[in-house]
Amino acid sequence: MAAVTCAAIIQARYNSTRLPGKVVLPLAGRPVLAHIVERAKRIPGVDAVAVTVPDGPNQGPLVELVGILDGVRLCRGPEADLARRYKTAASACRATTVVRLWADCPVLDPALTGALLAAARGAGVPFATIPLDSGYPEGVEAHVMTAEALAVADAEAIDAVDREIIYSFFTRQPARFPAIHLRRQPDRHAIKVLLDTPRDYARLKQVFDILYPGNPAFGIAEIEALAAERPELFMPTL
Repeated sequence: MAAVTCAAIIQARYNSTRLPGKVVLPLAGRPVLAHIVERAKRIPGVDAVAVTVPDGPNQGPLVELVGILDGVRLCRGPEADLARRYKTAASACRATTVVRLWADCPVLDPALTGALLAAARGAGVPFATIPLDSGYPEGVEAHVMTAEALAVADAEAIDAVDREIIYSFFTRQPARFPAIHLRRQPDRHAIKVLLDTPRDYARLKQVFDILYPGNPAFGIAEIEALAAERPELFMPTL
């Protein structure tokens, strides 16, 4: 396989705790993961898309879904070692840069993620994030890592937390891993488009039913406009 510059790697598992099987649930008639893969393909600067799935037979429905999606590579690895899974996937794609994405973020914004990737490349830093406190709606987070930095994390991280969330390995060593963190104002973090619970799924079904038919590539601007028009959709009690 020819080398690619950047691979978007989506971490996914079928046996999620709060909402089992959430990555295969339908939104506007398509599985959640299919939406994420299509959005990942639209990220400017991304050359390949992969999904990293834990080893084991209980991932069967997810593995089957990845198998029928066009233009995406399936990678497997140990469930308890996400650093190793990402390193394995990056090596399989022969990527020099990795965009880390989550399978519970079906409204990831390709333009915003592309801006993060461009900023990381422009500054020449090994690590960049749209962090949880970015001010953007919750559920559009992303990380960018050089393959070299990811390999160091896989080789050196000993703490189980570092191997699971990865970014803590970098943030504890800012001199070694200088980083960029994209933030904005006004803070719209209270607008939740993350898929974590049954209530989140009920919310996202309505959001997709409203926005997807007219604009399948809807992003943050459309989400924030909808939140202003229909604030009840984003109330925590939905």
